[in-house]
Amino acid sequence: MPLKVALAGNPNVGKSTLFNGLTGLNQHVGNWPGKTVEKKEGMFSFRGTEIELVDLPGTYSLTAGSPEEEVVVDYFLEEEPDLVVNVVDASNLDRNLYLALQVMEFGLNTIIAVNLNREAEKEGYRVNHEGLSELLGVPVVQIEAVDPEQDQLLETVLRQAGKRPEPVTYEFMKRDDVRALMELIGEKIRGPSPGWVLIKLLEGDERVESMLDSEILDEFKKIRKTLEDEYGDTETLVADARYGLIEALIEGSVKRPALDRVTRSEIIDRVVLNRYLGLPILLGVMWLVFQLTFTAGAPITELIEGGFSVLAESVSSWSGSSLLADGVIGGVGAVMVFIPNIFILFFLLSFLEDSGYLARAAFVMDRIMNTLGGLSGRSFIPMMLGFGCCVPAIMSTRTIDSERDRIITSLIVPFMSCSARLPVYVLFTAALFPFIYRGWVIFSLYILGIVVAIISARLLGDRLLGGERSLFLMELPPYRMPRLRTLLIHTWMRGVQFVKKAGTVILAGSLVIWFLSNYPGSGVSDSFLGMLGAFIAPLFQPLGFGEWQSAVALIFGFVAKELVISTFGTVYGSGNIQAAIQGIFTPLEALSFMVFVLLYTPCIATLGVIKQEAGSRWALFSLAYSLATAWVVSFLVYTAGTLVGF
Repeated sequence: MPLKVALAGNPNVGKSTLFNGLTGLNQHVGNWPGKTVEKKEGMFSFRGTEIELVDLPGTYSLTAGSPEEEVVVDYFLEEEPDLVVNVVDASNLDRNLYLALQVMEFGLNTIIAVNLNREAEKEGYRVNHEGLSELLGVPVVQIEAVDPEQDQLLETVLRQAGKRPEPVTYEFMKRDDVRALMELIGEKIRGPSPGWVLIKLLEGDERVESMLDSEILDEFKKIRKTLEDEYGDTETLVADARYGLIEALIEGSVKRPALDRVTRSEIIDRVVLNRYLGLPILLGVMWLVFQLTFTAGAPITELIEGGFSVLAESVSSWSGSSLLADGVIGGVGAVMVFIPNIFILFFLLSFLEDSGYLARAAFVMDRIMNTLGGLSGRSFIPMMLGFGCCVPAIMSTRTIDSERDRIITSLIVPFMSCSARLPVYVLFTAALFPFIYRGWVIFSLYILGIVVAIISARLLGDRLLGGERSLFLMELPPYRMPRLRTLLIHTWMRGVQFVKKAGTVILAGSLVIWFLSNYPGSGVSDSFLGMLGAFIAPLFQPLGFGEWQSAVALIFGFVAKELVISTFGTVYGSGNIQAAIQGIFTPLEALSFMVFVLLYTPCIATLGVIKQEAGSRWALFSLAYSLATAWVVSFLVYTAGTLVGF
C-alpha cells in the first residue's frame, strides 16, 4: 500500500508548485465526488517507498463554510491520510498557522513545511524553524517549493509515517468538566480527536452535532452554558485561543521586518494598480498575450497545415477514399493545425496566473465591473479563466459568496472567447486580413466578449435576479517569477485535453459531417448537409453570411466550437479552406461571422456545467439569450460596416 500524504495550506503558499514538482506528469485531475472543486492526485517514489500525494484545495480554515473547506474536512473524515504536509508562507506565518492549528486539532499526523523562505528573508523575515518545531510539537521543515530536490521534506515524511502526535489543546480545554466530556466523546467517536469535536461544537458546526448522540449533546449544552457565563461567546473563545497561541508562536520563533519597509510587490502595485494606469496596463497585457498567441504560432501553424495538406492529397491519390482524405484528415486536421496557438495561449495564461497578476486584474476590473455590470471584481477571474475553457471557469464561480453574482457570472462566462474559438479567428483573419491587422482583429473580439459580458451582467442583475451583491475581498499574492517546469506542466495538461477532444468529439463530428455531405445527392449542395444548410441559411442572410456552409458549420459548432473549422475542412478539404473562405466571405462578412461564433450558444459541455451550477432553467436561458445576443450584435456589426462603406 502506498503512503497516503495530503498537501494542505492557504491559497498562494506554493502548495500546487510543490505538488507539480514532486509528481510531474504522473498526476490526474478530476472533481471531488459531488463537488465541482478540482481534485488533483499523483504518485511518485522516494527511497523505495511509493507515495500517493493529494493536493487539497487551498483554504483558510476548516469551518466547512465553502466548497473548498467542505472538501478538505470530508477528506480528513473519510480518507484518513497517513500524513498531512501543511505548507505555509514564511512571510505570513501569523495567518497561515490558523489553518495549521486546525489541522493539528483534528489529531492528524502533521508536518509543517515552511515555504518561500528566500523571498521572506529578502523582505526582512527570519524564521527559527527548530524553535517553531519545538513549540508546536511537530516537525517543521524549511523548503523552497520551486527547487527540484525535496529530500529533507521527504525524509521527514518517511520518519514521521506511522506516528500520531498529541492534538493541540487550549487552556479552556484543561478544565475538569471539559476533559470529562472529551473522554466521553473519545469513547463513542472514532477518527477525529475529541478536542476537535469539542471545538466544532463550540463553533456551532451542525454537521458535527449530527454525528453525536443525545448523551454527548446534553452534556455539551451544560458545559457551553458554563463557558458562556465565564468567557462569553464560545466561537469567539475558540478564535481567541487560536490567535493567542499563534501570537506566542510568532513571538518565540519569528523576527519581523521593520514596519516601514516597502516590499517589491508594493512598489510594482503602485503602478499596476494605479487608478489611471491600471486599466491601460491590463489592456496592454491582454493585447500582448493575444498578439504573441497569433504571431509566435503562425510559422508552426503554416508548417503543420502544409503537412496535413500533403497527407490528405497522398491518402486521396493512394486509396481514393474521400472519407479518409476529407472526413478524417480534412476535418480533424483542420483543427489540429492550430495546436501551437492553443498551447501558446495556455502557457501565457498560466504565466499570468502563477505570477500573481491575475489577482491584480480582478482588482483593476472591480470598479468597472461594479459600476457597469453590477458585479464585483471577483467575477472577472472566472471570466479570464474562460479564455482557456469555459467549463472550469464556470466551476470556479463556486468561490463567489453571493448566489446572485454566482449565477450571473456563470451566464456571462460563455461570452469569453475560449480556446476552441481561437482556430476560427486564426483561420479567418489569415485568409482575409493583412498580417499587420490580424492581431488587432483577434484582440478586438476578445474585448467585445468582455464588453458584452459586462453589459449582460447589468441587464440580468437589474431585470431577472435580485439578492445582495458579494463583497470584494481578495488577498493579493506577492509577485513571483513562475517556474518554467510548472508552467510547462500546466500547459501540457490543458493542451492535452484539447488534443483528446480532437481525437474523440471532433473526429466523431467530422465523420458525421462527411456522411451528411456525401449522401444522398451526387453533390455536396444536394446532400443532407446542403439541404439542412439551405433551410436555415436565410436566418443568417441579414448578418452577411447566408451561405449554407456557414449555417451548418454553426450548427455543429453547438457540439464543440472546433467543429466550425472541422465542417469547413470536411466540405472543402484541408488544403483548400483558406481559398474557399476567400471566395465566400468579404472581410466584413468574416468579421460578422467571427462575432457570431464568439457570442452564440455555448457548447454542450458548457451548458451542462451551467445546468449543474445554476439549474436547468438558467441553462436553457443561456442557450436562448446567447443566440439572440449573437444575432443582434452580428447584425449591428454588419449593418454598421455596410453603412460606412466596408
